[in-house]
Amino acid sequence: MSHQEIIQQLRGVVCRLRWLNILQLVPDTLVIYGILQLAFSSQVVMLFNVAFSRQQAVMVTVMFALIDLCVTGIRANDRLVGKRLIAQLKGHLTTSEAELIHRFERFK
Repeated sequence: MSHQEIIQQLRGVVCRLRWLNILQLVPDTLVIYGILQLAFSSQVVMLFNVAFSRQQAVMVTVMFALIDLCVTGIRANDRLVGKRLIAQLKGHLTTSEAELIHRFERFK
């Protein structure tokens, strides 16, 4: 792969990581919401103004957690791909390329 192709792919990974960080907030919030509703409810748990039995509410919260885990896995894979791309870069980097690598490294 040429230097320009690597930089282009790295730009795509950085953009995707930015969106995944924003997307990660949704399942994180849903998991916390489900746990709080379970903790402070009795046999009937209200999730999004819908009555669930305690067992059903636990299953919904587990599904939220699985979605959260999947998004976390996608982010981890993208970080791994970005590290591999950076390892392939050789030679002198321009200022914009160095800044791109710095932006990637902030997604930890």
